Amino acid sequence: MPINAGHEFLEAEKKYLSAQNLEDKVFWLEEMIRKAPKHKSSENFLSELKTRLKKFKEKAETARKKSGSRKGIRKEGYQVLLIGKTNSGKSSLLNAMTNANPLIAEHMFSTKEPEIGTMEYQGVKCQVIDTPAIGSENFDYGMLHGADCLILVTDNLDDLVELNKYAERNRGDKIIVLNKIDLLDENGKRKLKERCKSRRLKDFVLVSSTEKEGIDELKEAIFQKMKVVRVYTKEPGKNPGKEPMVLKEGSNVKDAAEKILKGFSRQIKETRVTGPSAKFANQKVGLTHVLKDRDVVEFHTR
Repeated sequence: MPINAGHEFLEAEKKYLSAQNLEDKVFWLEEMIRKAPKHKSSENFLSELKTRLKKFKEKAETARKKSGSRKGIRKEGYQVLLIGKTNSGKSSLLNAMTNANPLIAEHMFSTKEPEIGTMEYQGVKCQVIDTPAIGSENFDYGMLHGADCLILVTDNLDDLVELNKYAERNRGDKIIVLNKIDLLDENGKRKLKERCKSRRLKDFVLVSSTEKEGIDELKEAIFQKMKVVRVYTKEPGKNPGKEPMVLKEGSNVKDAAEKILKGFSRQIKETRVTGPSAKFANQKVGLTHVLKDRDVVEFHTR
């Protein structure tokens, strides 16, 4: 035990010791390493934790290769994971949000494998995955760890207690979706909002996946969580392109140039920017100029 271990470390250690599967052990061991005090007297302890973590990761990788039964998913960009109990409407929600057409059935545990779709909103794309229901033998705990955002899907506020136990395994953003509001009248929707506020819930959206009510609001909430800027490029004397380049918040002109082509920033002689980050239209800027959402960038090369 490191000297002066704080409450957060002790909580992570408690979760690690009670973990029931290898994926959870890896996650909580990583949390212990993140929360452990970083000083001279804890160096050996941290080294032991990192060695243990490496062995667990090797075991997990070996187990994945041997099983070969789960659908392999390559993470592409910002990844959103839908989690919920059986018949919460996750598959209908995936269908409403994306280009995917998953099996939608009334019987329990109809989703056997993760289903993948692509959500497009305001020129930005993200990967959305519908997971088998929590409590199902097909649920993959490992997917919780890598997602950028969890969507907790439910039609019953009381289910959030159980869903949050799964959500704590993820370090990313969380959004609560109260689904099936088409079954409520306007007064019922108002009361549901009031209950959410009385429980001090943050980032919740009321949705009907079958009627597509609240879907745009949900997409906007996800977009805000992504923390990206859309930058349009243009050639001298021409109109800006229709498809934006998507960059992380805080990206500069050099980042935009390098996204176009590695090494391209070295070929730039002059850059002009029009938009929110510019003081005036067609402002001449340097490579370190920080870009904002909906900027238009014009590169002049040597």
